[in-house]
Amino acid sequence: MKKSIGVVFGIACMVAALSAQATTSAQLVVRGTITPAACNLSLAGSGIIDYGTIRSGELSQAAFNPREERTTSLVVNCGTTPARFGLAFTDLQAGSKVTGILGAGFTEAQNFGLGMAGGRRTGGYSVTLRDLRSSGTVLNPIMRVGQGAWQSSDGKVAQSPSQYSWRNGVNNTPASISQMTGTLVVRAVINRAQDLDLTRDIAIDGRATLVLSYI
Repeated sequence: MKKSIGVVFGIACMVAALSAQATTSAQLVVRGTITPAACNLSLAGSGIIDYGTIRSGELSQAAFNPREERTTSLVVNCGTTPARFGLAFTDLQAGSKVTGILGAGFTEAQNFGLGMAGGRRTGGYSVTLRDLRSSGTVLNPIMRVGQGAWQSSDGKVAQSPSQYSWRNGVNNTPASISQMTGTLVVRAVINRAQDLDLTRDIAIDGRATLVLSYI
């Protein structure tokens, strides 16, 4: 038994020695992490547009009731890293929209719902991008549908899958910028009084999400 152990031990030592002499390669590992630009999106006043109290006596019985424009400031800040990004808007009250309520110059894709009360549709509103700037440079809105080609935009916002960005040159190509300011202009239109349940308070309840994505 001792001999056998000695033989095995001797062979093991010989293999180890040969292996040490045969180490002629090594592995090089290159590591790191590439992260997208960290852009922050914010709306002034938590993005709340408040039309206050509207008296039922102010509303037309047979015609839609447009209200004045209200605004909130939009800010996108990417720190010191320029990025190309866009915004998409999703109507969380799409099931309450009133067809045709925005009038001429608007499509139904640009019609956002104001909620329902008592099973009746309250109205709609439009959203428009205005006064877009980056470090004092005027930006012009552009848009695309899905992954389609970018085209000029008048700033009137259509819901997702439409996406909005901005150019700082003559080509309809999203600009790479590190910060942007702008204005969201909202214009609400209340439904005809005859189509509302005016025996109760009606909450104006338009809600939409804005999603920033990198391009």
